[in-house]
Amino acid sequence: MALVDDIEFYGRAVAAREMDRATAVTLPLESAAGGLTEGGAQLLIDDWQTARQLFVQEGDRAADALKRISRGMGQ
Repeated sequence: MALVDDIEFYGRAVAAREMDRATAVTLPLESAAGGLTEGGAQLLIDDWQTARQLFVQEGDRAADALKRISRGMGQ
């Protein structure tokens, strides 16, 4: 989960005033290569302490959806 590692790193740096928020938002956008919007990056940096939990929950939801789809295709 390299992206969430980055989010936590940059969010922690912003909270400690070691990095400004604008820079912290820009860096994950570059590493996500189009997989993250600026608004999404802003939200994740602001809520960096819960970002990992969010990524896990969304991954679980996606996996469940794929299972439901694959079961439906097998009928």
